[in-house]
Amino acid sequence: MRHWITAVVASMAVALAAPVATAQVVSLGTTQGGATGQIATAIAGVVTQHGGLQVRPQALANTAQYIPQINGGQMDFGIANLPQTANAFSGSGMSEGQPGPNLRMVATLFPFNAGLVATKASNMRGYADLRGKRVPWYPERSLGDFIMRAALEAGGLTMNDVTRVPTPNFPRQFEAFKAGQIDVSIVAVGSQNTIDFETSIQGGIRFLSFQRSAEPILLRWLPGTTLRTMPVNAQNPGIEADTLVFAYDYTLFTNAAVADDVVYRMTKAMFEQSAALMATSPLWSEYNPRDNAKQLGLAFHPGAIRFYREAGIWRGQ
Repeated sequence: MRHWITAVVASMAVALAAPVATAQVVSLGTTQGGATGQIATAIAGVVTQHGGLQVRPQALANTAQYIPQINGGQMDFGIANLPQTANAFSGSGMSEGQPGPNLRMVATLFPFNAGLVATKASNMRGYADLRGKRVPWYPERSLGDFIMRAALEAGGLTMNDVTRVPTPNFPRQFEAFKAGQIDVSIVAVGSQNTIDFETSIQGGIRFLSFQRSAEPILLRWLPGTTLRTMPVNAQNPGIEADTLVFAYDYTLFTNAAVADDVVYRMTKAMFEQSAALMATSPLWSEYNPRDNAKQLGLAFHPGAIRFYREAGIWRGQ
């Protein structure tokens, strides 16, 4: 009897796994670790379970590496912040001279809140306090490069006022900050990295707070960016008082040649399984699936438009 039950359970497991095993495999460009990696893992898990697709994250060192692959058709989907996505569509800013004519929007995900953190022991509280500090310095025209230049200008500083530590990507930055090799780190509010910093760095961390007057500076460097006040929240290490951080929407995009039905299924699963996505991390706390069709001035894929029309949330042409 025991062998019969074991055989039945095994056959049921095979049957349940069969739809996933035979589902179409699609790739999802993301970064190694960090908040973007967390977002990709959440989408891949939920859509694979509920969307009839097998979504496989493909992690590279930074967003600038996989956006051209999505535009060229070597990857199916990708995740990036709005400034980087908008630059990629138009071939400006971080993508100067490299337009992405084949890129199409799938969904606007949620506001992404971020800033620079320092150790509490440093007594740093604002961006003017960066003077004389060791800061991560990224390759030219990368996201990290634009954020650091905006952060310095927000503090009334230039690159000559700090010690620039060459930093190739965000994963290396996180390691350097924990090792005490740099004094600040770019990081997302509520991300796993902030939890790691808080638990591994003696005394914990603190997000630096912008001055409200810095918003035009951030907007110039990072289109679509605003300043937001983050209140104290136990889920957000580093926020010990009302803190002004920068915020921009995160986006999911694809190549125009990806089949309409594939994009439709991706979009539908993310809309219908919003609770499952939100349960994955505090990063998703502001996710509202009715905002997935938010108009950002970027062309949407027909497969996404088809679902949004069915859901009654399409507001585009």
